[in-house]
Amino acid sequence: MGNLLSVKELTKNHEHLRALKGVNLEVAAGEIVGLLGENGAGKSTLLSILGGWDSPTGGTITLDGKSYTPKNPEEALVAGVGSIRQKFTVDSELTVAQAIFRSTQYADDAEDALVARAQELLSEIGLAVDPRAKMGDLVRAEQALVEVVRMEAEETRLVLMDEVAATFNDFEIYQLHEVTRKLAAEGRAIIYITHRIDEIRSLAHRAVILSEGTISTEINPGAMTTEQIAFKMFNREIEMGGRPDDFAGQDAKLIVENLTSSKGSLNKVSFSVDRGEIFGLTGLRRSGINEVAAALVGVDETATFGTLKVNGQEVTISSPGDSAALGIGYLSDNDDELGLANERSIAKILMESAGLKERPEGFLHEVSALREVAEQVQKLRIKTTNIQGQLGKLSGGDQQKVALAQWITTDCEILILNHPTRGIDMGSKSEIYKMLMELTEKGTSIILIGSDMSELIGLCHRIAVMRSGEVVSVQQNKVATEDTLMGEALGEDLV
Repeated sequence: MGNLLSVKELTKNHEHLRALKGVNLEVAAGEIVGLLGENGAGKSTLLSILGGWDSPTGGTITLDGKSYTPKNPEEALVAGVGSIRQKFTVDSELTVAQAIFRSTQYADDAEDALVARAQELLSEIGLAVDPRAKMGDLVRAEQALVEVVRMEAEETRLVLMDEVAATFNDFEIYQLHEVTRKLAAEGRAIIYITHRIDEIRSLAHRAVILSEGTISTEINPGAMTTEQIAFKMFNREIEMGGRPDDFAGQDAKLIVENLTSSKGSLNKVSFSVDRGEIFGLTGLRRSGINEVAAALVGVDETATFGTLKVNGQEVTISSPGDSAALGIGYLSDNDDELGLANERSIAKILMESAGLKERPEGFLHEVSALREVAEQVQKLRIKTTNIQGQLGKLSGGDQQKVALAQWITTDCEILILNHPTRGIDMGSKSEIYKMLMELTEKGTSIILIGSDMSELIGLCHRIAVMRSGEVVSVQQNKVATEDTLMGEALGEDLV
């Protein structure tokens, strides 16, 4: 099959920043091309232009040999280009069936007909979601998989996927890859962005690396190791990490006994987290991991604790204010963690989170505070030319770094981090891991909620696995493997 997409010398300027500096890319029908690069390299900008969400400053794009200049996503879809953006939104009132077919010729069909068609598509990838369910009642990963099924229904020729699997567990990644391969087998061209290099090695026919707004190299990912690909991306050795040292903590900072919740279907959940420990919490969707976090931060009004102790003292949590007063911080897995802060400056957000605003006023103190912010921006490799610039001008991954940095710089005694490194490049992850370890050395306890088993094993001293609202296993790091963790999550022996 010939090239479906051809991009020539594509440029994009954002005020004083050149996001794209002459990108050249060709993608053939039936081909899956991985798009790799650091946060801020221009990956999402490129896909936004191809998807009709943004316009280029210069260069040309041809689709199936014809000039392609979409002014909006609707025009792109008419031309046969569909996209799932990194921070996609859904209409929470639509049913799953309506969401799948919303942009197709079947959109106005009777409900029963839509449901039947949707069920057929969902069954093909083994996605156990009720086609009559409201999109707003689904968890984020389920919404993302429904969006992928929409690509199948829309019969698009070019499919753009930007960090679709950022919070997926291994089984969900398998489902995503299956439907992606199916789309390619039907002759569609696919551009796939992810920071999980193993995904690209497994899925992509080839990959290109975007660096400083231009494609620096093309690779055959299946013929290279993760370490080799990482070196190509960052031009330096990346610490891949290992396992944390054995943890001999006996000073419980948090004790949870018999936590129940009708809202989250939690059933007598019990665990403890020691001072200076990173405690992993994992499981499949609707296993209860997010509901445990909701109870601990006071947003689940139905949650009840048999016993809840912080620093040895029995406490109660019935509101977010109670949780904050106890020194419990929470980074959610919501893509809009920073809320309406997009118009605020990066420096102001980080200064306030670190309590720098409370320092005595004066020029020297302000300079000192800004220096600390600049050091943190550099350490986390946040790509910006101006720390006083607006948060909303950063890439999605860099915005996530700022959201995480807000909590790392606080004085919280217990940090609950829900998929904290989603959308963050591997080079920056290694710096974040070091910062988390530094926090634990100061006595901070961390509950790390995640679905990336290799990341959990590389960071956590103990890992609890939940299934059907219960803690079914707590594994010491030295005996935990990806297979034993996933086996417990599924309720099957994978060893």
